Amino acid sequence: MENNLTRLTDTVSAIKTNFLFRTRLLPTHVFALETKNGLVLFDTGSPGSGRLILESLKEAGFDPGSIRAICLSHWHRDHAGSIAEITDLLNPESGVEIFIGQPDLPLLEAQRVRVLRFHPFLNLPVRHRPGRLPSPSNGPIIPLDRAGCAKLDRKYGIKAISTPGHTPGHTAYLHRETGSLFSGCALSLLKPHLVGMVPIFHDRKEQVRSGRLLAELDFRYLFPVHMFLRNDEIPLERRLPCTGKKGAMAKLMGDHFFFRYGEHEHGKERRT
Repeated sequence: MENNLTRLTDTVSAIKTNFLFRTRLLPTHVFALETKNGLVLFDTGSPGSGRLILESLKEAGFDPGSIRAICLSHWHRDHAGSIAEITDLLNPESGVEIFIGQPDLPLLEAQRVRVLRFHPFLNLPVRHRPGRLPSPSNGPIIPLDRAGCAKLDRKYGIKAISTPGHTPGHTAYLHRETGSLFSGCALSLLKPHLVGMVPIFHDRKEQVRSGRLLAELDFRYLFPVHMFLRNDEIPLERRLPCTGKKGAMAKLMGDHFFFRYGEHEHGKERRT
């Protein structure tokens, strides 16, 4: 089997799954976090990714049976698409806890196609559907209300951060001990050095507000789901402001930029 797992830090690994037309053109990453209470997955990729995820973990030396929780950033098919497959393949007695933002839970449960918007000015309609719901006997779905957030923090040391806009209940997750931020679609690496926001949304103003909240948050590592991966630290003092005019392609796509990673050559910053 192709090696789909990349070790990013001592506790975080990324598994590359398919996204666009079942290809790797726009890869979607599922993250696995090692905690004292077992493995926690962040998102599940598109439908059909479950076996790939579990086999990738096993090949890398992890026990898939040690998965204790799945944290969904939101209800979209390319993020929640394989929750049923993963929980079906695991021991039914494992009782994996599935966490999701409270406003997104009814959207996932309804199993209906919804219309999103693409591009902040054109507002083009984009149809999206959720993934298949897991069997209730394979583990509970826990909304991230006050009790759900407290449980996630108490058991796994993970803070749920409400970041609405991409969806009503979009949620980012901060692992307090390592400073690892799993940003879902609230922040994305649009280029290897450039952090911004995808132009697909439920509410654009909320999306920008949520992205800015995370960009100004104190974290060490940033792990977005789509596009590029980095494993170097990016604390507040190393985030470089995006200055200058946007390129023609960025304007065309409706991209919104928040900060850059500094690149260094011979001790000097290389500006890109």
